[in-house]
Amino acid sequence: MAENEEILVKTENSIRTLTLNRPGKRNSLTPETLKLLTEEFLRLGKTTEIRCVVIRGSGDRAFCSGYDIAAISEEEIAIEDGHPLTEAMRAVKSYPLPVIAMINGHAFGAGLELAVTCDLRICADDAKLAIPPVKLGVTYHYSGIKQFLNLVGPGFTRELFLTGNPVNAEKALEKGLVDHVVKRDKLEEFTYGLAEGIGENAPLSMISMKKMIHIWEQGEPLSEENEELIRSLFAKVRKSNDSKEGKKAFLEKRKPVFKGE
Repeated sequence: MAENEEILVKTENSIRTLTLNRPGKRNSLTPETLKLLTEEFLRLGKTTEIRCVVIRGSGDRAFCSGYDIAAISEEEIAIEDGHPLTEAMRAVKSYPLPVIAMINGHAFGAGLELAVTCDLRICADDAKLAIPPVKLGVTYHYSGIKQFLNLVGPGFTRELFLTGNPVNAEKALEKGLVDHVVKRDKLEEFTYGLAEGIGENAPLSMISMKKMIHIWEQGEPLSEENEELIRSLFAKVRKSNDSKEGKKAFLEKRKPVFKGE
């Protein structure tokens, strides 16, 4: 994917960085931005070179201020499947390898949902996070609310959605909304250090465990189809060359070199 005005793409080693690039609008999401995000993750799902994705915002004021108010219409509010926001979140969620949200500024509304949809959230210590639809006279889509319920439970989800008030990074960490809070001048170093460590892990192992977590999050009884999928994931990892390399490296007291095969 080539760079464009609304999303910047950078690859270094096995890490892909996607930067939401609308700093004048605090990196708010437009249908076009969401379409580009969806396309990028669908592309990434077909590659083997990338081991970890980092999503961040341009500048240092905002990670993402949410869905562009000017883009909201009466028709769009009611849409679930097929809406650019729903499709983008689904693409991020379905990506088989780890995705990190580097929350380098305020994250509001759909911007916070995007961060919650990622696997890990690293937050600047001066960032604010909020879900403000009640202050705008609109509602929020069910699949988005479910993401918060899975992550922080009904109690804190109620506080976020029913008050619309922002919370600081410290409270977000306390409630499990973010995984790490880091001083702003150390945020990039910490995030990419974590991403590099993830990039050294066995891809097939990460894929299988992320898939199982995703199945659990659906909150439904384990179907025969998913049981069979889990068995096949276990078998694939067990028989892989990476599994043999991991054991060999452990016995030889060295760092393993995983190839995703």
